[in-house]
Amino acid sequence: MKKILIMCCILYSFLISSAYGYTINDLLKELDIPNWREKITDPHFLNQFKVPEKFSVVVSLADARGYDWRYRIRAIRMLGHLKTPQAEDALLNMFQDHFFHHECPSLKSYVAEALGDFSPGRRLMEILKEGLKDPEVLVREATARSLERLKMPESAKYLIEAFNTERSLAVRIAIIKALKAIGTHDAISFIKAVVSDGNHRELIDALGGSI
Repeated sequence: MKKILIMCCILYSFLISSAYGYTINDLLKELDIPNWREKITDPHFLNQFKVPEKFSVVVSLADARGYDWRYRIRAIRMLGHLKTPQAEDALLNMFQDHFFHHECPSLKSYVAEALGDFSPGRRLMEILKEGLKDPEVLVREATARSLERLKMPESAKYLIEAFNTERSLAVRIAIIKALKAIGTHDAISFIKAVVSDGNHRELIDALGGSI
């Protein structure tokens, strides 16, 4: 029994020291591979980052100004695939940080995309909906796509408001798809009005001739 206890203590100490010794450079090495997209969706790979010490390294890379934005994107997508409350909080904080994406405007669009991986919730919607007003087209489009995946009925109102002021065809397409996925009475009624008013031929054509 004493030997088992000693072995457990040694194993625990090893795991803790390994976790604390894990750095951004270690994570970069793991993500610097051709099939990184598959790797960051692998549950066995992701599980090791649910401990606080390693999780903090993922957040640090995602938020690390000065690092190559391509690797920051990989860390952002990792946070989405982790699907933990801590990962959601980290992404929501990044999404609201006005300085987060100043080196690369598209970074915020990846945060918006990653937020679509979580379970629907009031706080998530209240923060994510602001992306529909973002100056960057990519952020607005990614926000609409995430709202499509989340299918929150309450978001239909904000999507309709955004459509009425949106100039980008890509974003309007994403909004219509989101409204269709949500499928509430208001959402479907709005889509029917768009189809029938005759002012959105380009949009309808882009969606294959019908909505």
